[in-house]
Amino acid sequence: MEHKANDLTERLRAFGADMDGALARFAGDEALYAECFEMLLEDPSFASLDRLLKSGDFPEALCAAHALKGVTGNLGLTALYQAICSLVESLREAEHSDLEERYQTLLRERAALEGFR
Repeated sequence: MEHKANDLTERLRAFGADMDGALARFAGDEALYAECFEMLLEDPSFASLDRLLKSGDFPEALCAAHALKGVTGNLGLTALYQAICSLVESLREAEHSDLEERYQTLLRERAALEGFR
């Protein structure tokens, strides 16, 4: 598992993730990082966010997006974190004209991370 975890962190680093910062937050434990990375990809907040946005429940969508923002930030997943921050900002400001575009960016960034499994 440790070799696989090391491979993951190196591939994510090459992808642009802030692995130095992330591993500092994980006390250098690459295996724990790999577990948390996998948990993020399975996080039910993504499905909740999708459902909430489609139903127009923007206050609850903000809560789901904000939870994902913290996790992606801690994992150093820069591109996904920035996409979520953009979505959170739009939801917070009740500016929904570009919400779909921001959400699609988030989905593309998440899909790109699926390839790291």
